[in-house]
Amino acid sequence: MKKFLMFAALSVAAFSACNCAIGRDMARCDYYVIRQHDLSHQKDCIKYADSINKNSMYAKASWYYLLGGDKKKAKENAKEALKIGHHYAAEYLGFLYAIDGDMKNAEKELKFFKEKVKNIDYAKKDIMVMHNIYKNFQYDKVYDTLFGK
Repeated sequence: MKKFLMFAALSVAAFSACNCAIGRDMARCDYYVIRQHDLSHQKDCIKYADSINKNSMYAKASWYYLLGGDKKKAKENAKEALKIGHHYAAEYLGFLYAIDGDMKNAEKELKFFKEKVKNIDYAKKDIMVMHNIYKNFQYDKVYDTLFGK
């Protein structure tokens, strides 16, 4: 019984440390990349995305891959999220197409996002974040597609 309790305590401690590291990666990404526009911390976004991707949190992983600059993984995860009905991932997919200059597909995804997600006001902040990270992001076109001219 004593060995079992010791094992349980160590397991809880290890699990907590693991969650702490994951939370730290997310906090660093949110603070440095989103708030401070410090792209030298994009690796923290990727580490966090990798951690949550293991748990099939595709939409959230897509966002953090986008923040981290990994467009390939961001696109893969956005598509997986859409397959399981997470419609807000269409925003991320639309952003990816806009970054690549494919406004036809960007508009298609962003209109789907606007149709399926009730309150999209938060996307204004997301658009600005993408503009700060990706210099070729089609800011005006994306904004106009979602919120009009």
